[in-house]
Amino acid sequence: MKNKWGFDGFVVSDWGAVGEMIKHGNVKNEYEAAKAAITAGCDIDMESRNYKNNLAQLVKDNKVSIALVDDAVRRVLRKKFELGLFADPFRFCNDSRELKELNNPNHPIAARNIARESIVLLKNEHQLLPLSKNTKTIAFIGPLVKAVMQNKGFWDVEMPVKDSSYIVSQWEGLKNKVGNKTKLLYAKGCDIEGNNRDGFAEAVNVAKQADVVILSIGERRDLSGEAKSRSNIIIPGVQEELLKALLATGKPVVVLINAGRPLVFNFTADNAPAILYTWWLGSEAGNAIADVLFGDYNPSAKLTMTFPLSVGQIPIYYNHFNTGRPAENDSDRYYRSAYLDLSIYPRYEFGYGLSYTTFQYSNMQLNKKKINAQDQLEASVTITNTGKYDGEEIVQLYLHDLVSSIVRPVMELKDFRKIKLKAGESKTITFAIDKEKLSFYNQQLQWVAEPGEFELMIGASSRDIRLKDRFELVE
Repeated sequence: MKNKWGFDGFVVSDWGAVGEMIKHGNVKNEYEAAKAAITAGCDIDMESRNYKNNLAQLVKDNKVSIALVDDAVRRVLRKKFELGLFADPFRFCNDSRELKELNNPNHPIAARNIARESIVLLKNEHQLLPLSKNTKTIAFIGPLVKAVMQNKGFWDVEMPVKDSSYIVSQWEGLKNKVGNKTKLLYAKGCDIEGNNRDGFAEAVNVAKQADVVILSIGERRDLSGEAKSRSNIIIPGVQEELLKALLATGKPVVVLINAGRPLVFNFTADNAPAILYTWWLGSEAGNAIADVLFGDYNPSAKLTMTFPLSVGQIPIYYNHFNTGRPAENDSDRYYRSAYLDLSIYPRYEFGYGLSYTTFQYSNMQLNKKKINAQDQLEASVTITNTGKYDGEEIVQLYLHDLVSSIVRPVMELKDFRKIKLKAGESKTITFAIDKEKLSFYNQQLQWVAEPGEFELMIGASSRDIRLKDRFELVE
């Protein structure tokens, strides 16, 4: 990196990573860890203190050249010079700017927009959503309804609970939205974890009084993230049992799923009429969720990962390699790469996400069917909003290299466009495909585009492909 590529920055280890080489079995002690790291070109030992405690001794023992230390110091100092810190060590410390930025009224607006653009509509039977603003009574139920800190998710800036007034809970967000026009009822129902069902009766009673039920369930914020592996990624505790009890009332139920990862929630997916995957949306979570629930924002997000039917399907991802006997569908199981007791398809595929409106894909055209390495192919498609709401659609372009020197994925996302369309409006968008989009690392680790035939697919998700065509890369 430093010699062949001419990298003039500095290299920093991960937190504690130099010392962790001992547990990995690479070295026997901190002395050897410091030696291995500095020799390999790591300029800063973050946190493990192996450099602090051993580097000077390594130089004295002639185990490490002082030139290596000088180079590391030089690289760090160079960046400090470039940042102007030697002229002004406190250049980036400004009390008045800090106060101004921490109270910048544009920040909550941005946070709210980002949050609502992240919500994925997974299911919406009978167009239950968006909710009418004339709804008389809403039951808001679940262990995450009035939670505050949970909305921050994992790996956030830690703030004391007393300093969390800037976080809008889901309860507050709904109250802000409906005002005094709608009666809001609340019941916790159960905890996020554990088997206590004592709150079910109250929740069912509250649900029976409402026109619609909103159920907020999911993970604790510290159940996903770094060092937060789970052997079973189902919704914890008895939360899905609570949903079952609420559905038995006959009331329409909208489920909000709060999580930092894909979860398995087959009962919810099969039985809840409407599902929004809300992730952890941060300080404006409540307002953003209310915006989507009542249609002030039409959900447009798509899943950036595959949601499995069960942990038994993992690993599962859209851009996999084919086996020699791939199953074509769930009926094709005879000596095929398929589960005998499970679908070959995920619960929700990569790129999946619904809208309150519908979109039609039509009139795909390629400006040429053969290109060479210097050419650029253009693929155009017309998208029409065929529903009654204005909305945004993320149009996805996938490619499949049909024959190549090494096995290639069955499809690869190569481009996408997010377009906004009024109800009834159409727009034509164009994707450009060049050598770069067709290239991959071959057996010699060369970045190449090999001549041959490619399949081009445009759709609303990796499984919901609306239009296909083929083209050829020639010598």
